[in-house]
Amino acid sequence: MKHPLKVIIIGAGTGGLCLAHGLKSDGIEVELFERDRSPADHQQGYRLSISATGGAALRDCLPAELFDELVANAAEPSQGITFVDHRLNRLLAIDFPHRGRGDPAAERPIARAALRRILSEGLDDITRFGKTFSAFADDANGSVIARFDDGSTAKGDVLIGADGAASRLRSQLLPHARRIETDVVAISGKFALTDDNRAAIPPPVLRGPTPVLGPRGGFLFANAVEYAANTGRAADPGRIATDREAYVMWGFSAHRKLFGTVALDELGGAALKRVVQAMMQDWHPHLRRLVEMADASTVSTFAVKTSVPIAPWTTRNVTLLGDALHNMTPFRGTGANTALRDAAALRTALSACARGEQQLISALARYEREMIAYGFDAVRTSLADMERFHVENGWSRFRVKTALRAADWIPPLKTRLTRGR
Repeated sequence: MKHPLKVIIIGAGTGGLCLAHGLKSDGIEVELFERDRSPADHQQGYRLSISATGGAALRDCLPAELFDELVANAAEPSQGITFVDHRLNRLLAIDFPHRGRGDPAAERPIARAALRRILSEGLDDITRFGKTFSAFADDANGSVIARFDDGSTAKGDVLIGADGAASRLRSQLLPHARRIETDVVAISGKFALTDDNRAAIPPPVLRGPTPVLGPRGGFLFANAVEYAANTGRAADPGRIATDREAYVMWGFSAHRKLFGTVALDELGGAALKRVVQAMMQDWHPHLRRLVEMADASTVSTFAVKTSVPIAPWTTRNVTLLGDALHNMTPFRGTGANTALRDAAALRTALSACARGEQQLISALARYEREMIAYGFDAVRTSLADMERFHVENGWSRFRVKTALRAADWIPPLKTRLTRGR
């Protein structure tokens, strides 16, 4: 490049913020544009689980003190994952290795709002809130121009779309890329975890993620989020977390036809709870109790969608990361970690270009080829899990349960089932 590299990132989500930190630490000029008006806008309280892959990306890109703050504000790691049937009979239990909070491979559950708040720190000088991206155009000198709904523009050498599953940037760059409904619909909710209600919660849920395989293709996922009493202070004593809510979250999902003709999108939280309770009439009372205890204001519904894998495209100075390309179902829990992997890989590529070690287009092409491969592999794996958890045929359901019970007795199968989480 004949001049210092300037990067424009669209979207201040997990991947975009991680990338911005990495580029800023490498001395690369970067501007981050976000349609929300503040980091606190539109943030649900459910947690993300940062895996070893996501943790490595964050450790690589963030300033050390900020990574330490993230570790300090993470919830207690899960003890394991337990698959059960709708009567609470164990199918498969996998214990997670106990790791200290500073271990690079440690799982780090953290609230979405807390993660975004922490990742936004130190980026005030490069973040432009209230900017909704509309389109991009090429400049005569080879730069790329980003246009926004308010009529403003920004120019850079590289434009990165980190603007989520409904990415406007992707729709222009790759109009043939599709994101489709899977025919599975989910309803989710949560309630505060207290000493008074702890006894009513199934023990597996308190240990960690608990997938529940029900009849007729019904599926429930539940998980408790707790914080140790001696954590919660960041590296800076002035940064004390205020969003450390202990709670239990659940999500019930099934093929759309099982909900009948009910227009779920038109229902409020209390009505959605009644829908789920009606579909769980023959489930274990403790599982039904999870739904009953949910605060109606937290209950919502969404159609589960997935991206359709595509082949590599002709590389140019506009590219994508995270859900903007490889949006996946939530049934594997790897979406955010894959976006963080993208951010770390793209930071490496762009930094090499800024140092004059690689040509921009060839570096981006390599990033895209690798990202397409592992990103869409995660999409396919997540979709396969969704289909496995929602089989409606009785015989197929029996086979899935039998396979889980077999894995419970055979350690190599357990390892295979958890690979990639």
